[in-house]
Formats: sequence, structure tokens, C-alpha cells
Amino acid sequence: MKIAIVGAAYTGLEAARYLRSKGHEISVTTTREARATELAKVADRVVVMKGSDRAKMRELIADQHVVLLTMAGGLTEKDGKPHMDPELYRDSYVGTAESLVENLDAAPGLNQIVFCSSLNAYGDAGGAERVDEETPPNATSPFAQVYIETENLLAGVETDELKVCNFRTGTIYGPTRAHASEAARIAGQQIPFDGDSDAMIVHRDDVVRGLDFAIEKHLSGLYNLFNDVTESKAEFFGKVCEKAGLEPITWLGLSKGPRGVSNAKIKAAGFTLADPHCERETDDLLL
Repeated sequence: MKIAIVGAAYTGLEAARYLRSKGHEISVTTTREARATELAKVADRVVVMKGSDRAKMRELIADQHVVLLTMAGGLTEKDGKPHMDPELYRDSYVGTAESLVENLDAAPGLNQIVFCSSLNAYGDAGGAERVDEETPPNATSPFAQVYIETENLLAGVETDELKVCNFRTGTIYGPTRAHASEAARIAGQQIPFDGDSDAMIVHRDDVVRGLDFAIEKHLSGLYNLFNDVTESKAEFFGKVCEKAGLEPITWLGLSKGPRGVSNAKIKAAGFTLADPHCERETDDLLL
């Protein structure tokens, strides 16, 4: 099977490696020429492009069977500090989806699109006590709204022949992204997020396994993809900080998040988590 992966950073890179090991022919994209050599080790074709580049997208998908969207973007530097640019962020997601949708006529053999979205699309879920895939999204920031627009653009092109699967993933951890190192960046600080909302985390390799599962089962529709940790952000990361000897994080709750989020739908489809309780955060689960 020919699979194109748009965005080969943390998750996309591992997805390329794993899916190629299973015998698929893999194409990957990157926006940086400097990464071409690295990516050539895990892919059959490397295309340097922005997802919103219509001409490059048309060339990329022409003979593909599956397109996986694992892009990330919008992060720049401002005054020597990381800065998320809203316009670049929107272009990375909505721009890529628009580019793909506009060029579907160039890919007659394409039968599935899978997008790694975010549970942030729920926002505060309107205060719902239990949140599942039927709960309307309620984005509380422009960044969360971007996920909803991207999902809707893609879902709108589904047909009997072309299936579209949107995964709303949790915060991704795994090798080189241990919780302690991530928490260290915000330890002792006040941050605007909602500490009372669910932790909603998932191992990188469970996301990769989810992508593979979606391809094998030809999934369509919306699925929440995160593990079984039920603690709140404040509870979970409080333990992480305490264990690592870090100062506690102060959660201001200015941007409310959902509570009682369910991952039952993907499990009912037959998917099992390799790290359901976050006990193998630095392990490679794809060996």
C-alpha cells in the first residue's frame, strides 16, 4: 500500500518507520530541507513542502492509497522565546486540509484520510459531565477552533470510496518526551490552563498503532484517542513534579477544559492500548 504522511516530526517520523517496516511504501513531507537525509532512512520518498502548497500536494498524493495528516506547526521565536503564531498555525492545519481537498481529483486511488486532531477541540465541552464523540465541540481558543475546522473540511469529502477518520488525541508523550522533562518547562509557574480538566495523555506509539489500526480496519468518523489515566491535569502533573523534585505548577483555569472524557469508542472498535496507565512512558512500544 502507498501511504503519504504529511508532517514527519515526532509522531509522523515514527509512523513512517513503523508502517514501512510492515511493507508499505511510504512518502513523507517536511518543511525543512535539512531533514531530508534523516527522513530518507525511514521513507521511500521525501518531499520538502508546506502542506498548503497546492502544486506540491497534487504531486504528493497522485498515486497514493492513504494520506495520514500528522502535521504540527506555527511555532516560531519572538524576543528569544518560543511563540505560537496563529496565522502559521492555521496554515499548518486548515491550509493543509484545504490543499488536500482541492487536489483529490488527482488521486483516484485514494481510499482513506486519517487526521491526528486534538482533544482540545472539545474546549470545556459546554460543561458536559461526560464527553464522548457525540458531544459538540466548544473551542475556547483560536488554536482549538483550527482543529474543528480541519476536521470538518476533511469529513466533508467522505464518500463510499474515500473514508475519513479524525483522531482527537491527547497530549503525546514517549521517548525523549518524558513527563518530568515536559513538566520542568512550566514547574513553579502560573499557566492559564485548567488543572481540573482531565489529563488526557497518550503514548506516541499508541498514536502510531492507532494510525495503523485505522488503516487496517478502514475506519471512518471521529474517535478519541488517549489512555486510561483518569486523574486531572493538576493531580497527574502534581505527582510528576513531586517525584522529580520540581516546584508545583499553578493552574489558573483561564482556558477551561473537558472532564469525564471517554475513550470507549475506539476500544469498542477493537483497539487496545499498549500503555493504558502511563507505566511505559520512555519505552519503544513498537518493537
